[in-house]
Amino acid sequence: MNTQKFDSAKLLSAFNENSLMLHLTGRTYNGSLFSVTPTINKSVQQEIINLIKNQINCYDNQNLKKYNIVGSIDDTVEYANADDFINELGKVFSSLKQPTVLNNIDPNSFDFFTYELKSTNNEPIYVFRKINRMKALKRGILGEIANGSFTKIISSKLLGIDNAIDFIVINNNIFIFHHISLERVLKLNDQFKDKAKDVLSNDEFAKKIKNFDELKKRALENGNYVKRLAKLYKNDGIIMFLDKIDRTRNVIGQFNLDIEVNNGQLIYRDETQIGNFVNLMQDSYYKTLIGDQNGIDEKR
Repeated sequence: MNTQKFDSAKLLSAFNENSLMLHLTGRTYNGSLFSVTPTINKSVQQEIINLIKNQINCYDNQNLKKYNIVGSIDDTVEYANADDFINELGKVFSSLKQPTVLNNIDPNSFDFFTYELKSTNNEPIYVFRKINRMKALKRGILGEIANGSFTKIISSKLLGIDNAIDFIVINNNIFIFHHISLERVLKLNDQFKDKAKDVLSNDEFAKKIKNFDELKKRALENGNYVKRLAKLYKNDGIIMFLDKIDRTRNVIGQFNLDIEVNNGQLIYRDETQIGNFVNLMQDSYYKTLIGDQNGIDEKR
């Protein structure tokens, strides 16, 4: 099976490089978004465009795989459909279209940049980057050398634009370069938790897992388990391990899982077992065809 590759030239061919808008977006105390759109001169616009182009080219020919909630793979560009995050992106875009007017902009008030460009067919392209707050420099001394002397620069409003980009939204597609940044910029934790709750709402769990309410409570307190459960959203096979209890009993024996089976029920005792229960929901246990080796694929 051929591995799909990221084609930077194809993506960049859709860019119209004539202009760029810079948006800074933050969140209020209640979580709502606000944005400002400072003016930037043409030369700085072009510098940022060049940074974006150079960074996109750095990912050329890397493996291209569908976004996986559970985690990213090294040297891989992920992709997703923007409709999968329509609510989260909609809030961001609404904020960008109705920027707040601020005379005194404090960089510490913002969470991420959005570079807005146009495509060759005049559609918007959004490039996202978490803001670099320059914490390392703020803990030290920033200055300049002029006429042989070092002078400290005193400013609390420094804003750093680095050469990295986190993800791009173009033509209803998302190309993801930094997995965790997508989740942080769009605040996906709430979405993951809602999906995980939906998965665990299946009545069969409470019927066939003793102490399931405690298992559910503990699982939803752990971000890793929440992501793995969210990936099972709308998966019809989540209770297969309960329906096929004899096969599940064999898996428990082969992998030496700390789970007791009694009268057709699985017994949950404490949180040390949660990982095993989630693995069973994911059908993560397997045996290799050639080496006949047991394994666990937690990213299924």
